[in-house]
Amino acid sequence: MLRYQVLPATLIVFLLTACSSGNQTTPTPAAPVFTSAPVTQAVEASPYTYQVAATGTAVTFSLTSAPTGATFSGNTISWTPTAQQSRVSNSFTVTATASGAASATQSWAVTPSGTIRISRIDTLWNQSGSTNAPFDLSRLNSFVAALVPQPDGSFKAFSGTGGTNGTFEIPNVPAGYYWLKLGPRDTYWTSSSTFDMGSDIFVPVSGATSPTTSTTYINFNFTSLEATAAPGLLQIDAFGTRVPFYSASTNPGSTTFFGGFGIGSNLDFSVIKNGFVRQYEPAAFGSINGYVLGPALTLSNLSLTTGGHNTISGALNPTVPASINLSLKGSAWPPLFDHIAPTAPTAVGGGFYLSVLPYISADGPNVSLSNPIDLIWTKANSSISIFSIFSSPSCSTLPPFFTSLPLTTDVEAGTVQYSDPFPTTWRRIFRVCQSASVAVPAPGGTTQSVTLTNSQTTSLPTATVKPLISPVQNPKINGADLFTAGTINGTAVTLSWEPPAIGTPFGYTVAIMSTTSPLPIGTPPSTLPIGTSPTGTLPIGTVGTIGTVGTVAYFPLTTLGTAKTSMTIPPDLLRSGQTYLFVITSLVDGKANMETSPHRSSLPIANAQLLSAPITIQ
Repeated sequence: MLRYQVLPATLIVFLLTACSSGNQTTPTPAAPVFTSAPVTQAVEASPYTYQVAATGTAVTFSLTSAPTGATFSGNTISWTPTAQQSRVSNSFTVTATASGAASATQSWAVTPSGTIRISRIDTLWNQSGSTNAPFDLSRLNSFVAALVPQPDGSFKAFSGTGGTNGTFEIPNVPAGYYWLKLGPRDTYWTSSSTFDMGSDIFVPVSGATSPTTSTTYINFNFTSLEATAAPGLLQIDAFGTRVPFYSASTNPGSTTFFGGFGIGSNLDFSVIKNGFVRQYEPAAFGSINGYVLGPALTLSNLSLTTGGHNTISGALNPTVPASINLSLKGSAWPPLFDHIAPTAPTAVGGGFYLSVLPYISADGPNVSLSNPIDLIWTKANSSISIFSIFSSPSCSTLPPFFTSLPLTTDVEAGTVQYSDPFPTTWRRIFRVCQSASVAVPAPGGTTQSVTLTNSQTTSLPTATVKPLISPVQNPKINGADLFTAGTINGTAVTLSWEPPAIGTPFGYTVAIMSTTSPLPIGTPPSTLPIGTSPTGTLPIGTVGTIGTVGTVAYFPLTTLGTAKTSMTIPPDLLRSGQTYLFVITSLVDGKANMETSPHRSSLPIANAQLLSAPITIQ
């Protein structure tokens, strides 16, 4: 017989609770939820704050990662972006933790707008060494600007101010690429917050000038020349001055030289203390004719009288033996002028030159305006070296009547003997240049010739010399062939190209030439646009004959620099109704950086050019 015991209700409840407690799961605390949106706007040197908020139980915050200088107090982040932190991305992460250790993170980036800092402190070189010279950038206040591209394709201009100490600042420029306009003819595509405009420049002693002009006569009487079977050359340089050098032919078989000249100027010739007399002897480098340096004489402690008659005499010293194993792939240069213009170019000149740069050290920077003195050169048709008349160690774009015949064949001259009496501390360089002329139609039915170059400068070669760079390939304008004359509707113009087949450029320049009425012959140089010649109506880099004053021709307008393979032309450069030419140059340099310091240079340097067809803007 079954018996039942009645238990109290409270005891039953207790037993049920006790039996089920082993299967109960404790709920996980909810993670915090951020209710604040990060502040992503900031300005260099201005306080940045962001108050963090989140829902949850007993939430605490910690700054997990942040840029240097950022602090966190309570729920507030404080930070003042430095110059180095501006215009670059800065990452933040905040962790919110609730009771029970539940957490959540919030991450974001801040890219403060910042100041573009430009400097131009040129390094000036001469026989005494180098000095730094700040440029007065306050003179460019109305020119310098950062042109920032906008989503609609336009550009927003940011201006700034410059100082006499060689610095210029443009504040509040957002991150990213922009056109840095440094003057009416010098603009660069860059994203950098710092930009060095400075250059290394040779500034010779020029002496005092006076308001009056006098004629100074200098006569020469030199002995101990080497007797040569064919005419050679005798040249005289006044080191470190702006006074022109003297050059004349020597007579075959003669060991003496007599000559002289008179020059009218307001220069003080008494500042000329050093000079160098050198005899060039005809030589053959395989099938190419040229000259090598022979006997020479250093002139020291000169005492010249301005406005008077002066005599310089002396015996040339015997040659100081030097040699080079000369091997040059001359046949590799002519193909570089294929597909570089709307019509086939005509080769007009070329040459190679082994030279020394006075007062410039072998391991120093490239110094512009430093006249090289040739030790070997291929100039056979003129007494003036292509490189000597324009003060640059690189090959300039010059009219063909200054050049020798183009290089078309390989040069295997073996060991070439020459004289090198210069200090071993001076730099030796080897230059190669080829130039070609392109005929382009100009508005009004005229034709204008534009000279393009492919050139390079290196230290003395130890192997066969070959091209370092070739022109860009497949150039386009708004997607169309740049070598086909055409019309662009509107002023929104984009140029693009493919990299050169030979070499790796550090960047490219695009020179824009526009049609305008030329200046009268004899216009003072101070009134001429940069890159034009004061002796005529043609810009440097063009050749040919333009008619009377008023004839329409192409003249340099501006130059744009970029490290990219495309560019959108900045606003206000191209105008409706005008016709333009574009010269694209690929550039090699051992030091220059197109986006930060395009003028700080070291060996090797090289360039190669191409020319567009005429493009009209409507």
